[in-house]
Amino acid sequence: MKSREAVIGGDRRTITFWGAAPSLEKELYSGQIKDDQGLKKRAEELGASLQVSDGKEKVWKRGELLVGEVTELSAGLLRRRRIYLTPGAYLIADIVGNMTKINRQGKVECVVLGNQYTQRLARSRVSMAGGRVNAALIESILKDAAESTASVSREYIILKSDVMQADPVEALGMALQEDCKRNGWRL
Repeated sequence: MKSREAVIGGDRRTITFWGAAPSLEKELYSGQIKDDQGLKKRAEELGASLQVSDGKEKVWKRGELLVGEVTELSAGLLRRRRIYLTPGAYLIADIVGNMTKINRQGKVECVVLGNQYTQRLARSRVSMAGGRVNAALIESILKDAAESTASVSREYIILKSDVMQADPVEALGMALQEDCKRNGWRL
């Protein structure tokens, strides 16, 4: 059965670590650090410097397609994982520097990008919902994640599209090609 609606959600938090802080990152992204005060305290204990911002747009509409992106910046190298979504299909691309590679694509399923904690929470909640994903479920996952870990902001965006593409796979591939051309990425 073809999906009639595509839904995507993302929080607005970015955390920049100034210098190596592997133990802090591990604690944060596994859900051990519960709130901003705990994050600040633990960073001070470990002598780590970081900056927390809640203004990044990680999901957006590109015409009638939905797009989401997670990024990682380390040692001057920017890595992105971008998902393109429409009713009936998805495409995930990895962008490292200016090189782009299609990671996977297929019919719509539930795809969760993010840290370990958020992925575990989402898988559990989607399973409890019998695999039926909708905007209300995504909103509740983001809300619960924000209340239980410092890695997710309390602000989030949820977008939907019910516009059926004549060829969903082709539409997503063309969107990626256009983004590659616009951003100087090689596919």
